[in-house]
Amino acid sequence: FLHHEMAQTPRPPSALFFFCEFAATEGGATPLCRSDILWEHLCERDSLFATDCENKGLRYTNVMAGVADPGSSMGRSWRSTFAAETREEAERRLEELGYAWEWLDGDALRATTPVLPAVKVLPDGRRSFFNQLIAATQGWKDTRNDPSRAITFGDGTPLPDNGVATASAIAEELTFDLMWKPGDVCLVNNDRVMHGRKPFAGKRRILAALAAG
Repeated sequence: FLHHEMAQTPRPPSALFFFCEFAATEGGATPLCRSDILWEHLCERDSLFATDCENKGLRYTNVMAGVADPGSSMGRSWRSTFAAETREEAERRLEELGYAWEWLDGDALRATTPVLPAVKVLPDGRRSFFNQLIAATQGWKDTRNDPSRAITFGDGTPLPDNGVATASAIAEELTFDLMWKPGDVCLVNNDRVMHGRKPFAGKRRILAALAAG
């Protein structure tokens, strides 16, 4: 699902580097979408939703298991996410980042972010629809997580279904697929461009590195 890398955290990277070691025999494209252009279209087609996103910001909630769950796209453990071995270490990290949290049965952790921006002002003055709205509402689902509860406005009110649908539809209209060949390199401006991964068959290996600053 389309997303800005780690936009649901207070410290996302500014750039992503991808290298194709092996391309899939079928599928496996990396979809890319300009979020600054998406923002312009969203302001035209649903100005109220766009204004609420910009003014209220967003909060994300994720339930993480104590150990990794390889069967889930949301399967990263809280120990891995917060580089912690104990609950006390995790709580110190959560407090540093401004999260709210609750320990659940089975060593699971429910963590809610502070209010994060839904829109980012870029160096050229343009605005980017910088968030995890599409991924959270479409893909954050497993035995612990419900997409309908994964994201709210910063004031805790739910996102309107029509606004989410409009933003998702615009993204679909603007997205193009990067088809990989072995040896290809791609640099993505994470502040401006969303990315994802299409289903694939065969052997596929895309290496990634993140950069801040």
